[in-house]
Parts: sequence; C-alpha cells; structure tokens
Amino acid sequence: MRFFLVESGPVRLLPFRKIALLFLIMTCGCKEPAYFISSNELNKEKVILYLRDQSRIPGTLTISLENFYNLNVDSKTSIRFIPEGDSLEKDINLKAIEGYSIGPDFYALKKLDLFMNNTFYLLFVKRLTTESSKIQLYELYESGRGNNTGEIKYSYYLSLPSYGPLETMNTRSSGLVPFFDEKMSEIVHDCPALSRKIQSKENGYFLPLTSFNIKKHPEVLLKIINEYNNCK
Repeated sequence: MRFFLVESGPVRLLPFRKIALLFLIMTCGCKEPAYFISSNELNKEKVILYLRDQSRIPGTLTISLENFYNLNVDSKTSIRFIPEGDSLEKDINLKAIEGYSIGPDFYALKKLDLFMNNTFYLLFVKRLTTESSKIQLYELYESGRGNNTGEIKYSYYLSLPSYGPLETMNTRSSGLVPFFDEKMSEIVHDCPALSRKIQSKENGYFLPLTSFNIKKHPEVLLKIINEYNNCK
C-alpha cells in the first residue's frame, strides 16, 4: 500500500484503474464547446438553416471552411448539422444550402472571387442589406486562420438583380473600379437622379481605386443601395 504525506496526515492514493475510470467519466461528461469565430468557422452554434428547396430547419451547425480556401466551387464539400430534436449529425452538401441565420444576422452562401483571379470559392458571407433589397451587399470577415498572413481581413461583394443565386462581384474588382462613377451609375441607370450623383462624384457617392479605410466600401455602397431601393 502506498501513501502520500501532506500536513493533515496520510492520504491513500486511488488505484490506477479507479483513476482512469474517474477520468473517463469526467471527459465523457464534458460537451464540446460551441463557438463562432467567423461565418465560415463555427462549432455547434444554434442556427436556422435555409435550404434551396425553401426548407427552414433549426438546429446546431458546424462549419470549418476558413482553413480550406483552396477549395473551389467544384469541390464536393459539406457542413455538419444536427436538426433540433435529433441527436445524429448529418453532412449536408454546400450546394443544397442557401444560408443560415443566427439571431438577426443572415449569412448567405455565395460564390466569391476572393483574389480577383477568376478562381471562385463557396463561402458564407454576412448580408448587410435587407432581404428585399434590389442590390445585395455582403461582407466576408476572415479571422486570419485561412489566409497566408494570419491577418484579420474584410472584403465586400455585390449581387445585382441580373445575377444568379450564387453570383457576386468583388467590390475591388474591375467590374466596379476604377471608373466607379461610370460603372456604378450605369448599374443604377433606371434611377436617373441617383445615377447623376454618382457620375458627378458627389460626396458619399464615389469609391476611389484604392482606399486605406476598410469600411469605405460598405459605407458608400449602402448609401447608394438604400437610395436606389427608395427611388421612384
């Protein structure tokens, strides 16, 4: 018999088998923690999942896409989802998904030209506009886990009325800059008053080719989009 001496007196050690059993019980009783790092890196978060067949399913969602930005839209990849009231985790193909919501925020699955080299990625982006907006604006937040520098990054994407369900335009791409005044005014040409403001480069209606303010793009574009939605 072995003893461990402390000031209060001898305490008998538990046999190894009992210690191992106690450890197993403790670890099995611990649930894997839920977390939200970004829209493409989360674990067991409570969401409502929106499918392309119009289904709306509450449950817990796990996505691990930030470390797989090398996967293009042709890659067969899925997310893990546990429907509410179920205990079995299901793999759901990305292409069956429209997006998911957490509280008031909606994250849409979109095809993104991240590096403006015509290589596209299926990723979830936060919708900054209302569901009924004529032009949609999305934000991609990168925590740094999936890029080469480990830096936090923001990028923004437009979906125009003529686009398909997954299609977007990077707001730093040649589709919008340079000559933002010409390109954006043409997009909203059916709202002449707004189009003239953009053509005239009025304050708050213009995006330069380069900007060190990462929030400049959503600030200007949301102003234009909101005015376009209210155009009569």
